[in-house]
Amino acid sequence: MSNSSSERPVRTLPSLNALCAFEAAARHLSFTTAAAELHVTQTAISHQVRTLEADLGIALFRRSPRRVALTTAGQAWADELRVIFQRLREANDRLRAPLPSLRPSVSISIIPSFGSRWLVPRLGRFLEAHPEFDVRISASERLVDFALEPIDIGIRYGEGRYPSLVSAKLADDFLVVVASPTWLARHKVRRPSDLANKVLLHDDHPNAWTLWFAEIGQGPPPGLRFNQLTDSAMLVEATLRGQGIGLARWSLVIDELASGRLATAFDDIAPLPSGRAYYLVAPRENLRQEAVSTFRDWVLMEAEGLRPRTPGRDGSGGFLHGPPTIAPHKPVFASDRE
Repeated sequence: MSNSSSERPVRTLPSLNALCAFEAAARHLSFTTAAAELHVTQTAISHQVRTLEADLGIALFRRSPRRVALTTAGQAWADELRVIFQRLREANDRLRAPLPSLRPSVSISIIPSFGSRWLVPRLGRFLEAHPEFDVRISASERLVDFALEPIDIGIRYGEGRYPSLVSAKLADDFLVVVASPTWLARHKVRRPSDLANKVLLHDDHPNAWTLWFAEIGQGPPPGLRFNQLTDSAMLVEATLRGQGIGLARWSLVIDELASGRLATAFDDIAPLPSGRAYYLVAPRENLRQEAVSTFRDWVLMEAEGLRPRTPGRDGSGGFLHGPPTIAPHKPVFASDRE
């Protein structure tokens, strides 16, 4: 039975080698550079491109003695192939299995802010104590699928809902108002009303400062400027550089407070519960691996230092008031996603 006139003929795909050669030549507008990238000769690139032009029945390049340029049809093909080959490159990088290691290792997934400001500064202690293990850290906000991805253990920031995983709570987190000692001295900030006309820094929660003022029972003073940095580690860095006063997560500034690079603005105001905490999570079977269980025990020990206290502005890293007394109330950011 013959095809109806409405059916389109099935076209065979051009040679993949020819498409690859053309994409490289089009991206560089140079047969020589494309040849070097693909580890072939310039003649081979020229041959593949001419084969593709013959197959498609169109000219892809305008050739001159010193340069080549894409035709209109060539540009259209180049635009499509650039996207396709980029996705192929990304898939190749993502899906190729890593080379097997002769040493036991542990692979950790962690949110970037906590990884850069808390875990990495302490990781040297683990590596020094356990030179027999290799470590791989993957920084991502995304919750990993342990069944599909090469991750052994995760450190997450949320409300503790991790079904089918073994979880251990590392510490609750708190919000604290901090600034560089130089900034505080220059702006003479001693009480919340002194924040009038100041730059207030916050992270991805749009109403962070409004909620903070409500929690302390005061209205915002006039003339405030709010600068948002959606990455919490960037918020800490901006505060360190004196770009304003930050409402920061306690877990991300404890080292800076201890070193005196940051100071709390209001020593008589206790840190406020964020409604979220850090959890160590893993499939039960992963914890049977010596490297994974050893890393888990080390993190739990290090997390003892995350217990909140109210830091003083004496520059010594000491704590003037001891653990804060916090009246039970609705956590500030309890509705945030994990």
